[in-house]
Amino acid sequence: MQKYIHATISAFFSWAGNIYDLLIVTYVYYYFQKCLGLNAVEGTLLFALGLIFRVIGGYVFGKIADQRGRKPILAIGTAGYSLFQGLMAFSPNAVILLIARAFQGLFMGAQWTAGTVIAYEQAPPSARGLINGIVQAGYGVGYALTGVAFIAFSQSMGGIGWRLFLLTGSIPIILLPYIILKVSDVKVSRKAISNANVKEYTKILIRASIIISGMFFSYYSIFAVYPGLAEYLGLSKDFVGLMMTVANVSLAISFIVYGRVADFINKRKLITYGVIGEMIGLPMMLPIILKSPELMLIGLLVYSIATGFWPLAPLLIVESVPQEVRSALTGLSYNLGSVVGGVGSITMGTLVQIFGLANSPLFGNILGYSSLLIVLITLLTWPRGTVIAKNK
Repeated sequence: MQKYIHATISAFFSWAGNIYDLLIVTYVYYYFQKCLGLNAVEGTLLFALGLIFRVIGGYVFGKIADQRGRKPILAIGTAGYSLFQGLMAFSPNAVILLIARAFQGLFMGAQWTAGTVIAYEQAPPSARGLINGIVQAGYGVGYALTGVAFIAFSQSMGGIGWRLFLLTGSIPIILLPYIILKVSDVKVSRKAISNANVKEYTKILIRASIIISGMFFSYYSIFAVYPGLAEYLGLSKDFVGLMMTVANVSLAISFIVYGRVADFINKRKLITYGVIGEMIGLPMMLPIILKSPELMLIGLLVYSIATGFWPLAPLLIVESVPQEVRSALTGLSYNLGSVVGGVGSITMGTLVQIFGLANSPLFGNILGYSSLLIVLITLLTWPRGTVIAKNK
């Protein structure tokens, strides 16, 4: 089996587990409040910590990956976020829960950075968009699995049931033997590392970060409260779980399709089309006037399918910087966007705390359209000829 296939498989599944752990907490805010005393703002802070500390982990571990190789960082990141998920599941109080989440974020950033880059670098040049799409489809699969797990545990969340539900996030640790035994490493020569000049790529870093930040801000300001909102509007737990599962399977498929098409069509144009699609789906999935389950499901599907452009956003910087700084800058850009997404999550949580969950569709539309408009402006003003680096 070709080495890029092993890299792709390990990166895909470890990323699916990563996002599973990031998002599973949104299903148990009620139990955090009941058992650990967290309010709505603290609950979304918990969600945001996973994003905020990813930027530190992505950059720090990314620099190590550029110097020591991608494979060990992929293994360390996967093991780290799995172990701290176990600690979160059995945290005795809110303080331990928040600390565990922060450390988990560090390792989440390490995993995504190393996994994305190692799969991309080992893929055939003619299929790099496709391989990246497959890896990033782990996001949709991971999120979909949270819906499956929620359905499985929905009738037994009382007692320690919600803790066992969270504990399922430790399962990705079983990937370690496969990563260690099957994945080949990618290393950069010490001479290339010593000649690297990060400042040279500041402009592309800023622009790519703005695009990634905007897409995350829109997404997380919505989905930080979306399962709770759907239940508040009268949808059953089973239907909410089904909605999230179907939507995220569609998202995963869309990631792969966008990735493959990006091997032939300009990536910035595809991202632009995706952003417009999100704008179409947003008012349906967050209905302000006509609040029907059917409309919400249609809107959720439209938004999720349009969000298939996500794997292309990191490629704007991956393809524009040399190998010797690729992990550090890609990890910094992507996870910096996650920090802004965390701000969106906290903002929505604060608004819900003040004005109530009933007003979240209005705020979700305002926050979503504002951030997506910034992404569109950045894309439309992107200088020509920015992609300059030849990838090895």
